[in-house]
Amino acid sequence: MRYKILNVIYNSLLLCGIALTVLTFTACKKDKLDMKVDNRALTENRTLSQARIINFGEYNQVIAEADSLTNFITRNSSDPDHYKYPGTSYFPTDGRLGKMWTLPQDLFDKNSQVSLSIGTRNYQGVGDRDLKLVAVDDYTKPTDYFLLPSNFVAGMNDVVAVPRGVSLPSKPDHFKIRVVNLGVKISEVIFAPNGVSEDISGPVSLAYADGTLVNSKTNNISSQAIASDYIELPYGTYQFKLLLADGRQIPSLGSESHNYTLIDPASSTIPISYDKVSHLHYAPIMTYQPGGVYTIVVSPRRFGYFMDEVDNTADVFQNSFQIITDVTPEANRTYFRAQAVNAYQTQAVNFSIAGNSMGNNVSFGNASSYINLVQGEYTIEAKDATGKVLATTKQFLRAAQNYTFWLHPTEQGNPNILAVANDLSGVLPRGSGDDATFSRYENNFYFFKRFLNLSVGNPYVTFTLGNGQGAGQSFDNVEAAQNLQPGVPKIDRPYLLMGEYRNPFEILAYRSTPNMIPGVWADDIPVLSSEVFIANKNLYDHVNRPRPVQEAGVYTVALIGKSASSAGQNDKAKMIIVKHNK
Repeated sequence: MRYKILNVIYNSLLLCGIALTVLTFTACKKDKLDMKVDNRALTENRTLSQARIINFGEYNQVIAEADSLTNFITRNSSDPDHYKYPGTSYFPTDGRLGKMWTLPQDLFDKNSQVSLSIGTRNYQGVGDRDLKLVAVDDYTKPTDYFLLPSNFVAGMNDVVAVPRGVSLPSKPDHFKIRVVNLGVKISEVIFAPNGVSEDISGPVSLAYADGTLVNSKTNNISSQAIASDYIELPYGTYQFKLLLADGRQIPSLGSESHNYTLIDPASSTIPISYDKVSHLHYAPIMTYQPGGVYTIVVSPRRFGYFMDEVDNTADVFQNSFQIITDVTPEANRTYFRAQAVNAYQTQAVNFSIAGNSMGNNVSFGNASSYINLVQGEYTIEAKDATGKVLATTKQFLRAAQNYTFWLHPTEQGNPNILAVANDLSGVLPRGSGDDATFSRYENNFYFFKRFLNLSVGNPYVTFTLGNGQGAGQSFDNVEAAQNLQPGVPKIDRPYLLMGEYRNPFEILAYRSTPNMIPGVWADDIPVLSSEVFIANKNLYDHVNRPRPVQEAGVYTVALIGKSASSAGQNDKAKMIIVKHNK
């Protein structure tokens, strides 16, 4: 009997031990799950209001009612860690007010208002200043409060409240955009090597990259009217510009990561050195996504300018524009853009995609406009004026892509459609690493060029600059312009940078071989001048300004036509360019 009791006790203790072991391992497993690292800057779940602060006045501290939301810490610029600031609950990254801040709802009282004291705190109090404003959270009237550099620029308010639109575009593949003009006449005059600082105040109009005005609703927007209506445009990659009534351009202000924070005061263009300018106005290229809502706002901002021959700089305030996202679009998983080019015959060609017109009467060497379609498999056709099908191809076309369909002759002279995906992201890999995740050149003001050989009678073509000089730069893939075969596009790093600081240049075609680069100059193929990359020369000539060497954008340079004695005057081999952003 005693043995049975002991056996029962032993078995019970054994079961308890197993249970405790299981619980121990379960607890350990749970502890490991709880130790996951949260890398988000903002971890508190705060509901956001309809009120935003747009900080163009370079303020860095905020008090709501009597609560300090920022850290109010200043550092000596000579301190090695002068840029490091501890985060706060409302500003977890560095505890300072940045360029844009959407106010959380928990700051507002029962009347949906909050009193804010906004200021600047600098080391030893140099240039400290403060302003007060009452922000309102109104669901029916979302509002942006623009903080302006009134202490640097005379004749302007500290704060301007501007209602903001949040309704989505009526067409799902479109975006909305408007103009807000908070510009003023800058009274301070800067004397620079190229002349005194220019006055670029007054009504402004929204234009495409070539200077064509976009819409009558975004024309002549004055600082008294402040804001235009929103307009809708097909989604895509654009380089918008703002023009004064006389046609002069207003520059955009770059950022530390993308540069372009220096201007020539006399022309508001990008300077190259103390007494040399590029004649280019900085205007970012970006993709405006389906469903997005955007504002282009003009206001005085701080630039730098070269004040001597050794590149010392000083500050100058000038009107400039910035692009602000009012409604952030979702990732584009639906739409793509497509166009077609007639590189086949001198007679006009009609292009269609799944029965939709992609361009009628497209002449030799020209491209159709872009159309937007939904991701899927499509049949692309090219027909002549009589309706005869010249060529057809079937492709699965993916969302968020940009395609050009090139109708060109094969070596046997038969028509063929080549589909090429264009990269409008502004990103170039530097050549190290497998996917360039940590080694890439990224910009939003770029001069990318891709080369294609679509000609007959030129089995290998190398594109060069003058005297056979390579077209690529140090971190380009120089092979992108070498030994191009007919109808075979380069896929690996196909774009050359060919940036804004170049002197005037020419593009030449050489007949090369796999063993000889660049080969023999094809002097029967007309040379391209860098000026062909200026869409509308009158944009500069009209205002008596020198033309730049070239304009920013994504281009394809294609050799089309025939190199043969039988070639006619109209279909001889020549180079054309197609610009893929508007």
